[in-house]
Amino acid sequence: MTRLVSRRRALVGASQMDVVLFDVDGTLVDAGGSGRRAISLASEALYGRYDLFDEVTFDGGTDRNICKSALAKHLPASCNDLEVERLLAKYVELLASTLAKAPGYRVYPGVHALLDRLARTRALVGLGTGNIEKGARIKLERGGLNPHFSFGGFGDDAEERAAILRHGLQRAERLLGQAPRAPWVVGDTPRDLEAARAVGARVILVSTGSFGLAELQSHAPDLCVESLEDPRVAQALDA
Repeated sequence: MTRLVSRRRALVGASQMDVVLFDVDGTLVDAGGSGRRAISLASEALYGRYDLFDEVTFDGGTDRNICKSALAKHLPASCNDLEVERLLAKYVELLASTLAKAPGYRVYPGVHALLDRLARTRALVGLGTGNIEKGARIKLERGGLNPHFSFGGFGDDAEERAAILRHGLQRAERLLGQAPRAPWVVGDTPRDLEAARAVGARVILVSTGSFGLAELQSHAPDLCVESLEDPRVAQALDA
C-alpha cells in the first residue's frame, strides 16, 4: 500500500473514501495525435503498412480492440493475441519519441488543479483507461500527471472498458481493504458512460474530447461539463 493511501486511511477511514477513476485521452490530456501516429509507425515497421489504422475509430476504444479491428480488416491471418502483443510492444517502443515531437500535446484546463485538490481530500484517485499501462504512463509523463495515479485499470487487463474498470475497482478495494462505495468515473465518450454504468459507478463526462456537450448530455451522465475547470466537478467529487 502506498504511503499516501495509508495516510488517507488513517485520517478519514476507508469507509469514507471515494474512488475516482479517470480516462486518459480526451479527458486528462490531448496527446496531439501521437498515439495514432505511433501505432501507424509500428504497423509500418512490422508489416510495411502505415495505413493500417486510417479507418479505425480510436475514441472510447481500447488498445487491444483497436489493434484487433485493424488487423482483422487488413491482415486477418495476423489477427491473434500474439500478434497484438507484438504490435503493442513496438507501439510502446515508438510512443515516447513520437509524443515528445507532438506539438499539439497538452494537459486539459483544470486537470492539474482538480487532481491537486483531490490529493488533499478523501478521494482515492486512479485510472480507468483503454490504454495499456505503459502507453498511459508515457502520455501522462509529459504533463507531469503520473504521481497522481498509483493504480488503475488498463488495456493490459481486458479488451472491454467495463472489465477494465472492474480491474481498477478491484485494485482500489485491495488498497482500501473493502469495496469502494459509489465510485466515480470521469471520461469523455459515451463508451466511458456505458462502462461506468455496467460497474455501478457514477459518471462525469467532459466535452474536451471528440464529443460535444449536447451529445454527451443526451446520454444522461450524473454530470456533464465543458471542462474540468467547472466548479461543479470538484463539488460533485467532494460530496
